Amino acid sequence: MATFVCRVQFLDDTDPFNSTNFPEPTRPPLYTFREDIPLINQLAGVHRLLKAPHKLDDCALQLSHNGTYLDLESSLAEQRDELEGFQVDDTGSRGKKHSVILRTQLTVRVHACI
Repeated sequence: MATFVCRVQFLDDTDPFNSTNFPEPTRPPLYTFREDIPLINQLAGVHRLLKAPHKLDDCALQLSHNGTYLDLESSLAEQRDELEGFQVDDTGSRGKKHSVILRTQLTVRVHACI
């Protein structure tokens, strides 16, 4: 059973006209993802840990280091290419600023604006 431990935060973009774009909490907790289980099955645990204001059905996961959205129907093992450079910086040590961000799906945000 392979795991992927990383920091998790949420971006409160539930209101598309809100101008704050700072991930919360400022001291992100660690979450352990199972690499072999689809992310959709692990999303509730991340949501619960962060106490995020989002509706669970409207959530997406985004990588902070490159802005890529993860496919919730796939496992992390299937999306290994997206995670390249996530945990290692230029010196070869664990990156300190990268996190997985829980936010509202892009399509839901666009629909709210329309």
